[in-house]
Amino acid sequence: MDRNTDMFSNLPSSLLIIIASFLSFKEAARTCILSKQWLNIWREVENVDFDENNFVKLDESEENQKVQREVFINFARQFIANHSQQVIKTLGLRCSKPGNFLVDMQNIVMFATSHNATGLRLDFSDPTWREDAIMNHEAVFELPSHVYEHGQALESLKLFSCWFDASKFTNFSAIKSLSLGWININIGSILVILESCPLLETLRLKKCWNLEYFEISQPGLRLQNLVLDKCDIRHEWLAIEGPRFQFFKYSGKVGQFLLENQRDMVEAELDFGMQTEFEEVGAFLYDLLQELFAARILTVCSVFLQIIPSGDEPLGLQAPLDVRKLTLKTALHSNEYCGIKFMLRSSPRLETLTIDIGPARIFPDYEPPYPFDPEELWSRNFQVEFCVIETLRVVNVKGFKGTRNELYVLRYLLHFGRAMQELNLYASNEGGDNGENREFYMGRAQIVLGFYKASRNVSISVL
Repeated sequence: MDRNTDMFSNLPSSLLIIIASFLSFKEAARTCILSKQWLNIWREVENVDFDENNFVKLDESEENQKVQREVFINFARQFIANHSQQVIKTLGLRCSKPGNFLVDMQNIVMFATSHNATGLRLDFSDPTWREDAIMNHEAVFELPSHVYEHGQALESLKLFSCWFDASKFTNFSAIKSLSLGWININIGSILVILESCPLLETLRLKKCWNLEYFEISQPGLRLQNLVLDKCDIRHEWLAIEGPRFQFFKYSGKVGQFLLENQRDMVEAELDFGMQTEFEEVGAFLYDLLQELFAARILTVCSVFLQIIPSGDEPLGLQAPLDVRKLTLKTALHSNEYCGIKFMLRSSPRLETLTIDIGPARIFPDYEPPYPFDPEELWSRNFQVEFCVIETLRVVNVKGFKGTRNELYVLRYLLHFGRAMQELNLYASNEGGDNGENREFYMGRAQIVLGFYKASRNVSISVL
């Protein structure tokens, strides 16, 4: 067969539509330039996504953005007018300033419900809103009434800056995934939603406010995944009793956590970057970490590393973690050293360690739990962790610059890592597009190549 033969030209349009449906909506639209056969294929895909980010440029003037948003709305109007498929699976709509196009917003949502969409994503949040700001923003759009009537067909729902009536969620009995963001919501509404959605498996809350506390204690819930992302929980108290999570992510301030019976936990992410002061809350994080003991994959932040050793047990957990893959989001500042040691000592089965280097909140009033010399801490003078010697096989360093602190840690891991098989250094892209800084960082990696290696099988890659 001729290698230059276009195999797609022999396929029927029905099959091309299926192929295009595996692409993102933006990529599917680009297929119209391939040939006349592909010209209108993208218009028949089952996953539709109207995203103003593909039209509106935030770095341009407000006047230009206004014109670009008009073009975006006209695009959506024409697509809906020319769409001939009877059913669509999912519809996404992102528009940060819907006020001037409320009728169009209503029509787009009606287009989804009238075509029996099982997934609906409505995002009216403004990308200029700061996630770490204290200021809260009122929802700019209200969920149309016909969505509640269509609720039984929905399996996934996302509502960002979109007000809704929780008491009308009784019709959403088929929903498995729910994401709520940038809205005023209280714990009572959360509990009503949980009672109304018995099949709910994933709940994500992002930048929600007016939550006095967060508690889930209903028996029989199917909830497996919980994400609380920078929500304003007034009393910083979270209690979970009943659901057995597989994935748990928390981003916010340090508070009191009670997560009972989490033996099914697979992955957890902890980010306390919103904590503004170094306080004596190490015991809270100690207890939380102990409750996440079953997680095989764990990610922690710089604030966590600075605070966790300040509890009653500064050297490590009494009951070890089962974590096999550990990611440390860190600046590799000396304030984090005791926390890094704490995590290594608490993870005797650790196989993969990822050190993700980047900017972090470093507390000026930090006090170490015990006196140490930054260089000697990574030497024989301190007890070497069991996982470093026996189980650690892969170390990834992202954002490598070859600073002195980075070299201390890498020399330590190579010197004692008898089981190590891979060390992957991903040079930082920081410093502009000319590549000069990256070339310098790549050069610093040559120092690591000269370190003593306890493992004869370790390979070092500089990327």
